[in-house]
Amino acid sequence: MAKLVDLTKQAQNSDTAAISIILERFEPKIKASLQQTPIQEQADLYQELKIKLIEMVREFDFNKTYNFTEFKQKQSEFKH
Repeated sequence: MAKLVDLTKQAQNSDTAAISIILERFEPKIKASLQQTPIQEQADLYQELKIKLIEMVREFDFNKTYNFTEFKQKQSEFKH
C-alpha cells in the first residue's frame, strides 16, 4: 500500500491513478461527513468535497510542513 505522501507527490506530477487512490482512501471520511448534511444537499456537497480534496493535494507544499521536532517547538511557542 502506497503512502499518502508518495501518492500526493505522484498526484502533483499529474498522475491520475494516484489521485484516484487518494480519493478512494478518503471516501469513507467524505461519506461520513455527508451524514451531517440534509439529504437533498448531499450529492452536491459530495462533489465539492472531492474537488476540494484534489485541490488540496495539488497545492500541498511539502516545504512548508514541519517535522516532529519543529512541530513540538511550534506547539510550545504557541502555548506561551
